Amino acid sequence: MPLRLFALLLTLAAPAAAQTPTPAASASGGSTVERGLAMPSAALGQPVRYSVYLPAGYAQSGLRYPVVYLLHGFGGDELSFFDSGDLQDVADRLTAEGDLPPAIIVTPSAKKGWYVDNAETGRWETALLDDLVDGVDDRYRTLARREGRAVAGYSMGGYGALRFALLEPERFVAAGSLSGALFPDVKAATDFPAFQLAFFGRAFGATFDPKAFNAASPWRMLADDAADAPALYMSVGDRDIGILAQGNAAFEKALAAARIPVTYSVAAGGHDWALWGSQLPPMLEFLGKRLAKPVPASAPDEPERSAAVPRKDALGPATPTVPKLGIQTAPAR
Repeated sequence: MPLRLFALLLTLAAPAAAQTPTPAASASGGSTVERGLAMPSAALGQPVRYSVYLPAGYAQSGLRYPVVYLLHGFGGDELSFFDSGDLQDVADRLTAEGDLPPAIIVTPSAKKGWYVDNAETGRWETALLDDLVDGVDDRYRTLARREGRAVAGYSMGGYGALRFALLEPERFVAAGSLSGALFPDVKAATDFPAFQLAFFGRAFGATFDPKAFNAASPWRMLADDAADAPALYMSVGDRDIGILAQGNAAFEKALAAARIPVTYSVAAGGHDWALWGSQLPPMLEFLGKRLAKPVPASAPDEPERSAAVPRKDALGPATPTVPKLGIQTAPAR
């Protein structure tokens, strides 16, 4: 087994950091981070765990704030952006410099569910897009409209963020992906190396179902009308996982074919927090330039999408297929 893969598997196998069972706050630059929170979810039948960053002055301001949802990768949780990505310090600095409007930042846990609805692992798509987003709008003073929301993530979370933003462009003004786990259509489970199938787990069926995987692909959410699409940011490492780097390049081309603009870069680094930490500030700055600024709580707000409005059809044009992916040195996560 290659050393890089062995080391990565050891990292993913390590137990998650202990979570605070009740909300706990810490101050840095006047902002507050509350950990160990839970949002009821009818879709899951159990709460969604999350942590939240509240900007300086939130408690006293009486303002309503935009919200950024940050989605973790495989093996991560709701604390990953704070503990591994120094999110609080990054957000404080960007806000102080005017590159990010004062914003609420929510980091939910989706365990290893790949941000899709699945009978085997849970209805994570519905739990986050409906239960969590609606719950955050009820619990916090938010700008509950498209211009007040952005979503982003790394690896598995980059996949989830692009899925969500393209699936519901009326809910998100912008989205970002760092080393997104993006793969074109596959014809059979054997198109993936065994270690990658292990990381998919049961998210796409009790045994890997290519049809379920392809149907959930962000490629299926590409709209014909670019005017409806959110602003997109994508970054991948120049030493990233091979099949993942290929998938990101292919998705950029698919976006171009769909006439959907994207800010895309290949940055120095591999599939780890050294890369994601370096790209977190420019990604948040990109999102921040598209988000609305806080407004007084008494200001009129635009109506939110009705729950009765169906989501975009997830069975759109098929994605391009590629030759069998072959064995790589490390799995996507």
